[in-house]
Amino acid sequence: MDRIDETELKEIIDSYGLDELIFDTFKQVEPDTALYFFHDRDNTKYCLITSDYLDNNIKLPCDFKYDYYPDNIVEFRAIRIFSYVENAKKKAEGYIDDNHYRTMASTGGGVCMLFAIDKLKI
Repeated sequence: MDRIDETELKEIIDSYGLDELIFDTFKQVEPDTALYFFHDRDNTKYCLITSDYLDNNIKLPCDFKYDYYPDNIVEFRAIRIFSYVENAKKKAEGYIDDNHYRTMASTGGGVCMLFAIDKLKI
């Protein structure tokens, strides 16, 4: 999976109605899964997960642990899932769900979901 470029990453974040997030870091955690971490002015942390497949049946809070690469273990707890805004530029057209959680990246065909998180360990 290719890394999402800065312009498209901004479009994806804008699709969720958030336009002032500050990018922190990128982690490739599995061959088909990447994580993009952000924070806002209030230091709330966010994670955009992009993968070949994402399930929208997540019950919050939800603990995530990625340990596919032993030297790159990432853990966090998702406390909120964001829905894209009406007329969002980026949507996962083939994966439309009632809650409008999924967006789509053009690089590698990754489906994206945005979470507010805490308890981040990288």
